[in-house]
Amino acid sequence: MKFSKPLKNQLINNDLDLSLFDNKELVEWLISNFINILCDQKIFVSHVTHTPIKDTSYKTLFILKAKNDDSSYKMEFGIISNIKVVDKLQQHKNRLSILMLNDEFYDSDNLNMLKNKNYNLSKIQSRNTLIIWD
Repeated sequence: MKFSKPLKNQLINNDLDLSLFDNKELVEWLISNFINILCDQKIFVSHVTHTPIKDTSYKTLFILKAKNDDSSYKMEFGIISNIKVVDKLQQHKNRLSILMLNDEFYDSDNLNMLKNKNYNLSKIQSRNTLIIWD
């Protein structure tokens, strides 16, 4: 099941700059929205955990796991460290990655590296944000 795309839509609809959240607030927002996405798909869980993942391409990276008596579900969320690592990012099922952009992003080389990725460019609270999902 795909969870990263609905989370991406939620992020855009809520107009949230997640870079302003501390880790505790970020985890709370992620868990709440992961549960909402699961409920929208008629999946009800009894337990959700989050685990930090070490990856030098990310400032912050978490895996969220939810489970009920029958199944388990997971997705990942990360804040990318800088534009130079975007083309090196591996495809991960159900990972949503964001990067707060500066003006130097908008050159053809940077845009070209996105051609094989699912992405949105969005203005969130007046910050240009790159959102990549799988």
